[in-house]
Amino acid sequence: MRQPRLVLFDIDGTLTRSHNGYIPFNEAIMKTFGLPGDIRAIVPDGNTDPLILEEVFAVAQMEAKITEESWQNFAENLKQSYSGAIQRGLTRIMPLPGVVELVEELSRVQGLCQGIVTGNLEVIARLKLESAGLGPYFNLGAYGSDSRSRADLPRIAKERWEEKIGRSVPSDHCVIVGDTPKDLEAARKNQMKCLLVGTGRYPFEELAFFEPDAYLSDFTDTKMTVEALLKLLY
Repeated sequence: MRQPRLVLFDIDGTLTRSHNGYIPFNEAIMKTFGLPGDIRAIVPDGNTDPLILEEVFAVAQMEAKITEESWQNFAENLKQSYSGAIQRGLTRIMPLPGVVELVEELSRVQGLCQGIVTGNLEVIARLKLESAGLGPYFNLGAYGSDSRSRADLPRIAKERWEEKIGRSVPSDHCVIVGDTPKDLEAARKNQMKCLLVGTGRYPFEELAFFEPDAYLSDFTDTKMTVEALLKLLY
């Protein structure tokens, strides 16, 4: 039997692009804490939602006590705000060019598993994937609700896949696909390969400077992207 391989995708800036995603996030802050926090005041790329929330308050010089109870309330409010904003058309989540074709092609590769590693809370990650039409391709991963540290997430995702398929997956048989240096950092801390794509905040040329195992400007060439991933995996 062929040794399993694992590709772990980031969501924002890698698989999807959000339009007006700040609206539900800011609304959830106000609902939960009664404070006018604004995610647009920071650079959230590559961070987990718990760290993003703390940074929003820190930059605005607001004092907010984030307890376990308030965090759970925020998560529930964020879910409701995101669902409502998507239903009303205020917020849109779109797959980036070539993504649907890429994950469809990878789904045909025997022994290859596709998962998620994202700083989003799990419930928000699922909302985004479903809204972008990518839900059927991803049913397992690790999220900002699992750990505030992004470096923890690849290990968590790998362990969940190992439990699901009943086989171990060596770290060097895993590839993190993301759009920020923090994706690369998380991959390195877990002895995994990394492919970076210039579809987020960081341009292709800047990502190349960090020396990932592979880098692409985008996913529009499905054949080239699949070949680049399989070269890292086999």
